Amino acid sequence: KPLRNATKKRKSGNKNKKILAGPEPFPDFSNPTETLCYLAHRELCDLYGKPKREDCSHREFSLLDSLCRTILSQNTTDNTSARAFANLKRTLPTWKDVLNAAPGVAEEAIRCGGLADVKMHRIRLILLSILDEYSAHCKDGEPTLDFLAEWSTDKIKDYLLNFKGVGPKTVSCLLMFAMGRAEFPVDTHVWKIAL
Repeated sequence: KPLRNATKKRKSGNKNKKILAGPEPFPDFSNPTETLCYLAHRELCDLYGKPKREDCSHREFSLLDSLCRTILSQNTTDNTSARAFANLKRTLPTWKDVLNAAPGVAEEAIRCGGLADVKMHRIRLILLSILDEYSAHCKDGEPTLDFLAEWSTDKIKDYLLNFKGVGPKTVSCLLMFAMGRAEFPVDTHVWKIAL
């Protein structure tokens, strides 16, 4: 079955899972302390004003769109990944269309973003897994992740980290930018920091 390859085999000591789901990811790292973090936060608020969390209930993209956009952003620039996603949606407007497309059509649509074959293979496996596990949420066979909005952050992390191509940064981006959850993804693509 193709779904057998949809999820990673995880060992109980997986470092990514520990970092995301554990109460204290670095117990032996003493600085900065919680007190120092709060002091830095207070100083930044005094200097720049207290940040307001964006309301994600009126988001531009679905949760599945956001997850796939983040996968497409791996190993490329923001502009290139945005172009790849726009090409994909113009060519195949729905995720059901992606699954039903002739071989190579979706890959060609995202080719400008790099690693097209690998990324589309992983996205297809995610789509098939969603349909297999959560078909009741997928109206007319259209894959969705909107049901994640009702889940706890830890449950979302545990679920998404099982997919190939979805690591801690990808999950944190989805949680923070698409769902408004308190997360802290850090890499070259992230320009916002939320406390």
